[in-house]
Formats: sequence, structure tokens, C-alpha cells
Amino acid sequence: MAVTENGGNKAQVKRLHVLHMEGNARLSLTGVLNVKNYNDKEITLILSDYILIVGGDALNIDRLNIEEGNVVIDGTILSLRYVKALEKGSFLKRLGK
Repeated sequence: MAVTENGGNKAQVKRLHVLHMEGNARLSLTGVLNVKNYNDKEITLILSDYILIVGGDALNIDRLNIEEGNVVIDGTILSLRYVKALEKGSFLKRLGK
């Protein structure tokens, strides 16, 4: 885990993440900051620099510990997609240019 300065006033925690897949039926992941969205077809996880979207069928969060950053997902995992997380205020910064 690393701590970085964010705008000079607040420190933001950056967690490295590690994926472990058992076939396509079980996914263990460390470094999770939060769960943004969750249903049986898609689970959206917030990581330090990315958003990870897990797609599949009959997805279920078997274990979740946000304090430690751990999650275990069961079901038929069909896709893992990373999306770059936007910085807070980046949309407003672009408007101001």
C-alpha cells in the first residue's frame, strides 16, 4: 500500500491489487477500495487507479472486507474489464481550459 499526496491537502491511499482466478468460477481480488455496483451479471469494483468490471452469469460476492481490500466473487466469470478512473474534478478542469 502506498500513500500519495492529493492536491497538497489530503493523502489518498493507493492499494496494489492482485487477482487470482480459479477457472472461470471463482475470483479472489485484493486492493479493492469499494464496490460501486453489484448484480448477478456485473460487479463494478473501485481500485486505486482503475475501475474493474467483472461480467458474467450468476455472480455473487462470497466474501467482502473493504477495510482489508479483499473480495471473493463466485459464479460464471466471462469478462474482466479495466477502465481508467477519472480524477475528481477532471471534467470541470477540462471545461475551464
